[in-house]
Amino acid sequence: MLQKTKYTLFGIFLAALGLWGLAVTIPNSFSSGEVVSASKMNQNFQALKTAVDQLESKVVVLEDKLSAVGPGQKALASKEGAMGRALVRWDGSTLSVDTNWSFNSSGGNITATRDGAGQYTVVFENLTDGNLPYGTVVASTRDDTGVRCDSWSLKNEGTWKPNVRVLVECRDASGTLTDATFRLLYVR
Repeated sequence: MLQKTKYTLFGIFLAALGLWGLAVTIPNSFSSGEVVSASKMNQNFQALKTAVDQLESKVVVLEDKLSAVGPGQKALASKEGAMGRALVRWDGSTLSVDTNWSFNSSGGNITATRDGAGQYTVVFENLTDGNLPYGTVVASTRDDTGVRCDSWSLKNEGTWKPNVRVLVECRDASGTLTDATFRLLYVR
């Protein structure tokens, strides 16, 4: 995942470099037949070097932010941001959170409980700690079995803060609550 993030940042850097190229002010321009002086060329190269150095320092700051992220945490574009993702597996008798696929940007735990047939509570611990409340949550089944899973309640303020609690229901094609494996995404 870190490799993918680095490639994404590199792509953003290249795009920024292209936009930057339009915004850099080159101090000297030359016309055909004009004598070019070394001092004017050096001024142009210095302007380019200064701009590239500024971009490199921004990339270093971004890389430092990525390397400062601890285990189980992911960097977000905003300090006010929060993101949680959970893969909740149902094997016919037990419910578990797949820790290889799931993450919580706060580094907190993710727990899931079965409240009844097809009804679940998923909690992302400390996900709103220091952040504003509210967010968006989406749930879906993992397989194309005709079962639909939806989030129907999100609570991340009041007594639940700093945790985010999501209630999920899974139903078969006839609308009957049924147990299933599902994915959940919370973003704020």
